[in-house]
Amino acid sequence: MRIDSMKLNKVSERVFANWDGLTGGNVGIVELDDSVLVVDAQYPGSARKFREAITETTSKKMSHLLLTHVHGDHVYGNMVFEDLEIVSHVNLKKRMAKSLENEWAPGAFEKMLEDIKKDTPERSWLFEGLRIVLPTETFTDKWERKDVEFIYMGGHTDCSSVVYVKDDKALYAGDLLFVNRFPWAGDPTVNPDTWITAFERMLKMNVDHVVPGHGPLCDLDEVEKQLNWMKEVREIMKGLIENGASEEEAISHEYPELYPTDRPERQKLGWSRWYMVWSS
Repeated sequence: MRIDSMKLNKVSERVFANWDGLTGGNVGIVELDDSVLVVDAQYPGSARKFREAITETTSKKMSHLLLTHVHGDHVYGNMVFEDLEIVSHVNLKKRMAKSLENEWAPGAFEKMLEDIKKDTPERSWLFEGLRIVLPTETFTDKWERKDVEFIYMGGHTDCSSVVYVKDDKALYAGDLLFVNRFPWAGDPTVNPDTWITAFERMLKMNVDHVVPGHGPLCDLDEVEKQLNWMKEVREIMKGLIENGASEEEAISHEYPELYPTDRPERQKLGWSRWYMVWSS
């Protein structure tokens, strides 16, 4: 679905975000005194619309793009913000650099784009002119500007980080949080134990507004709900594993439902990844 424009909704005094889900992961901005921090970039096509929306929302100059994790619907739009400092966890840059040798290598990269045009032509506009741009600045534990903390968490991926705007009591949770849909939990580096710890860390923050990676604006009640669900799944699956369940038996088990999914194969891949973590 091609869009003509993108709207940034006001979350708090200095925080704005788009969560309509039409073109990829949620994106947003944080206004500082004299500059603007951009959070995530989606795809080239939608990133151009995002950038237009930023200039319509604020007259302040964009200075940094903060990447919450490595998945394409958050980093493929980096090229549109190439004039900014692009900041990520060190693992994110390493993974992007590795992908340039594999799925983004010459030949494989062009095939990926051709497959998108063939399999999902309605989305091909999002990838027009795609060029991979890596972060220019990395951190290990935390990156700070004024009252904004960019904090490494892990869990959803080995590079997942959140953006905490302390004075506005606002949090960009990235894909550690999916609202009204089953979370994508199939990344090769996923760690559900670390994900649980990330939720516990979020609940200790002074936050009124949470922008998830996908889905509408929420608050910490949603984080607590998903924490409790994930702990319950862990207890059940680890019990199955201790009783000798095979991977197929474990991933086919009927676990408590957080949200329904229209892509059961992706849900099963998530269960498979979690089984690997808890059975190792």
